[in-house]
Amino acid sequence: MKRWLFVFSLMPVVFGACQKEATIGPAVLLFKRWQVYQTRDVSSPTWTMQTPGTYYDLEYRQDGTVIYYKDSVVTATPCCAGSRFERKGVFIQYAEFPACPTVYCGASTDAQILALNDTLLELQTGDRITQYKPAP
Repeated sequence: MKRWLFVFSLMPVVFGACQKEATIGPAVLLFKRWQVYQTRDVSSPTWTMQTPGTYYDLEYRQDGTVIYYKDSVVTATPCCAGSRFERKGVFIQYAEFPACPTVYCGASTDAQILALNDTLLELQTGDRITQYKPAP
């Protein structure tokens, strides 16, 4: 009897954990302009604050395009960055990379959404975690 009680008490934890991975935040929260706030390596607990304008701002649009801004001005898609995206659960898959003959990008890397709400987007791309805040 104790064994069954133990099994039934663990079921909500197991099912809750599985459901959490299906999606993070409503899709509509992604559709805005985001500015890099801080970054860190996966293996490090220490965040590095980023100065606004150091990185490109990103704008995810509902039609699947990614718009890049540098110093608040729309700019061409940077090398090794996708101009289109598709969200699949907790993953963002990028597509349509610009041709950059003098730059070696390696394999295209998709991003995993670790957090998404009105004031924070946290993405893991490879060994790097980046936090974004809504751009002003």
